Amino acid sequence: MTSFQSKKVLLLDMDDVIVDQTFTWIKRLYEKTGVLYHRESLTKWDLTTVLPREVAQMIFEEINREPGFFRQLPAKDGAIEGIQQLSLYYDIVFVSAGEHYAYRDKYLWLEENLPSLGKPNLVLTHRKDLVLGDVLVDDGPHNIIKSPAKLKIIFDHPWNRHLQDFIRVLDWKELTKILLAKDNKILRRSTG
Repeated sequence: MTSFQSKKVLLLDMDDVIVDQTFTWIKRLYEKTGVLYHRESLTKWDLTTVLPREVAQMIFEEINREPGFFRQLPAKDGAIEGIQQLSLYYDIVFVSAGEHYAYRDKYLWLEENLPSLGKPNLVLTHRKDLVLGDVLVDDGPHNIIKSPAKLKIIFDHPWNRHLQDFIRVLDWKELTKILLAKDNKILRRSTG
């Protein structure tokens, strides 16, 4: 068996799992409007239900479309180091949704921030339930619920706290610890 065949497939979402997209939105909204929004108030995946419609529209039609927006997003604390460690034990596939204008930025972000991985395995799709893997780490409730992954881990955010039946992590330190634990019975049982 080759090392490729022996590694489990780890599907990693990018926005608000690897990079801090929401923090950047909040910062850019403050710069544009002078209003400081708080992450904890974003309790629904559909931002139009928790923000004024024109503010949500500004995020998706202006901020996200700024040249280089997705390429310049800051990595979450510990994400780069965690991914480098996990790549020794997992075949990592980055799975991200987004509009066509974000695709190049996301690919370049991975190449620039994780050069040790070589060419990144990046799947850009609005249907993450079509991507097969052993473990999925995501913040989107719909992605967690619909994924066929054997083990689903929620990266904690206010918009997914209503989901209770999944492993939840607060940060990359906790995620890396769970995925690297040699005696992790949950991981062994879930991914066989």
